[in-house]
Amino acid sequence: MERVAVVGVGAIGGVVAARLLEKGRCDVTLCVRTPFEKLVVETPKRVIESRVRCATDPSAVTRADWVLLATKAHQTGGAAGWLKALAGPGTVIAVLHNGVEHVERVTPFANGAHVLPVVVQCPADKVGLGRVKHRSFVRLVAPDGPHGRGLAALFEGTDVEVPLTQDIRTDLWTKLTVNCAQSPITGLTRRRREVLGREDVSEVSLAMARECASVGRAAGAKLPPGFAEEVIARQKKMPPDATTSMLTDAWEGKPLEMDAFTGAVIRFGEKHGIPTPVTRVVHALGSAINRED
Repeated sequence: MERVAVVGVGAIGGVVAARLLEKGRCDVTLCVRTPFEKLVVETPKRVIESRVRCATDPSAVTRADWVLLATKAHQTGGAAGWLKALAGPGTVIAVLHNGVEHVERVTPFANGAHVLPVVVQCPADKVGLGRVKHRSFVRLVAPDGPHGRGLAALFEGTDVEVPLTQDIRTDLWTKLTVNCAQSPITGLTRRRREVLGREDVSEVSLAMARECASVGRAAGAKLPPGFAEEVIARQKKMPPDATTSMLTDAWEGKPLEMDAFTGAVIRFGEKHGIPTPVTRVVHALGSAINRED
């Protein structure tokens, strides 16, 4: 039986942990700050309830075969103690983060484990301790190879889709472009996606998508011409009352995940000589909210 540790049991961590616990073929440990006895995930069709084993201190865990790192990207350093205890040669750390710097961010803490970047598509919200509302599908896009196939095998028999890709870089930048067009704006305004329907806000959103796509192409992502415009067109068809994870963080007074979004665009833009003026303004405002002085 494979030993799986889920580090960070918010919305995404809760959704994937619930599927593994329901399948019952893995030894699952939830690594959390505050323990709870039951994980409850509400989906559109059913409610998944599982008794859980929680660990609140790295000294209470041993080496795992799989670590599903589902913290926020900026919380990676805070998870270092968990990774030191859980990971080593032979362990795979599946990084379920936003952004495009999964490998660069996690490798310094990996303790010799393989770091597997994963693109997460999972509309869900944490609604309480050990409680998640999962609104539709869950898809974990992973690089094709032995570790990606291992992740697919881990979730075999569940409703978690694990498509394998030959070009994870393009998949990462595709999601980042979509995220940058909406998440920072909703987080800064503290308004649902309806705010993107304002003509002036939509212009900002399009400018950010264009900057991100341009930087992504310079970084090697195969984003088609007009991709930013496609993102905005799809965005206009989304439910206006929909939220983003950054908006939820803003409502709860948590730090906004700016560095993995706009920060990454700025860093890669500087590296490749691509100007990102609108992204810089939005990033500065988000950093000020986070009090990153």
